[in-house]
Amino acid sequence: MKKLFFTLLFLTNSLLASDELNIDNLFKKQIGLRSITSFSLLSTGNANTYSLYPNISIGGDTTLWSDTKQLSLNQTFIYTLMPKFDILVSGSGSYARKEYKAFLSNNYTNENDFSFNSLWLGFIYTGKSIADFVPQITFQTAILQRESSAAEDKSFYLKSQSLQATLRGYSDPVVYSIYGGFGYNAKRKFKIGKIDYGHSMYVGGDLSIILSPKITLDLGAEQRFQTKQRINRNQTSNIRSIPTLSVGSTYSLNQDTAISVNANFGGSSAAPDAIFGLTLWKKF
Repeated sequence: MKKLFFTLLFLTNSLLASDELNIDNLFKKQIGLRSITSFSLLSTGNANTYSLYPNISIGGDTTLWSDTKQLSLNQTFIYTLMPKFDILVSGSGSYARKEYKAFLSNNYTNENDFSFNSLWLGFIYTGKSIADFVPQITFQTAILQRESSAAEDKSFYLKSQSLQATLRGYSDPVVYSIYGGFGYNAKRKFKIGKIDYGHSMYVGGDLSIILSPKITLDLGAEQRFQTKQRINRNQTSNIRSIPTLSVGSTYSLNQDTAISVNANFGGSSAAPDAIFGLTLWKKF
């Protein structure tokens, strides 16, 4: 999900500009306040719970769910402090319907959960172009996260951080990027004990094929690994592989507004089956 956020963020204005499309105007700095509003529907038939921002990651809920449908809303604001430096604030909430088999009754039952998920704060640093590439560093830290384990809901502060490096380039009519990153998770303390979710490492790439001045076809692939989970120092999972493929399209409504649709598909038993997203981009 995040890969489309920052790839298409710098595309929106350039696709609508009256100037000829080239490497200079494609990556020109977007000054001012920008808003990204994203709706996502996640579906999975495995036992995991997931967090979608800033990247797909497996949570530490100790309940073994049989099926989950999760509708998430994420709102991100990005503001330029200086030509090469932006700050970002992002908050998310979700509604999830989780199904499981009750041990005593042997019946399938479900749990519905409305929750505020997280609040993140970070920055984006954009370097000088190197040949036809533009480097970018994005760092974020979770100011607040609401999480559950064994029916206990709890708030955590400054427990997760994310660092991503991206190289973006352009070769008519394709805009492309390659990226890699690391996600850090500190241990969480619940009543049942300390849970170590594990850290994540990932690499990926995106392609946006410019079909017309207003429309792009967006493709992406990502490989993520999440290290072993432990509860009270007891290992509860091996290293998990979370590969995903994505396809979507972006349509520019005007010089300040664009809308995109996308679908992510999991490539392993640990990955969610599918995530369908709708994103609204707005520059003020």
